[in-house]
Amino acid sequence: MTAHAWLRQDHELPPGAEIFRSDRRFAMEAYSASHGQLLLRSNPIDDEHETTIDLLFKPVEAVKIRDGFAGLVVRCATVGEATQIMASLPGVRADRGDRVFVLESQGRSDYVVSMAVGWHEGILPRTQGSFFNSANAHMRRWPTDPLDGLNAGFNAASIQDLVGALHADHQQQTRRDRFRYVFVLMTDVGSENRPKISGAGVFLTEADAEEAQALLAPKVASCWIETLPVAI
Repeated sequence: MTAHAWLRQDHELPPGAEIFRSDRRFAMEAYSASHGQLLLRSNPIDDEHETTIDLLFKPVEAVKIRDGFAGLVVRCATVGEATQIMASLPGVRADRGDRVFVLESQGRSDYVVSMAVGWHEGILPRTQGSFFNSANAHMRRWPTDPLDGLNAGFNAASIQDLVGALHADHQQQTRRDRFRYVFVLMTDVGSENRPKISGAGVFLTEADAEEAQALLAPKVASCWIETLPVAI
């Protein structure tokens, strides 16, 4: 198995072909309604490995999986299997370009219907939600979820959690899976040639940031509040 791959072309996914195999444990890590993304993960702590394996299906049209897999094989369904599964799914059209991926583990079979599948194995940074969601030129903020899309808030931390994190031992190598929004007051003091933008302060509540903004506004060219996530 290669360390990373993304498969979506017909010649890469012939009927019946095995495309992924691992003896490690996998479970669903995340699902995002945005682009219909389903992420299965093998965590290093679960199998005493150093690496994380992220397995992504996208865009997902239908899914039938269990709560976990002890060893996992992913293959393209045969023509007969795909026809049978598609026929059992009202509203799912084979002409959309979807493929049926069969997930086999311990003598049982499940499936995911999607257009493409990919995986990535490596050392996952503690502040990165997954190998398939990271800050880039188009999204320069730290991603708060394993997958891009709307954040449901399930991994949002309280202010007390944030304060506790500030007092914690910074040497501990725990994952930064949760976040807390803070409110950054930005200012433009202006200049003859170009704006001079800088941060004036970070506040735990929006009310405090708005109060500071009201006090600072008469003294600068402009000021505004930016909401940024803090990894906890």
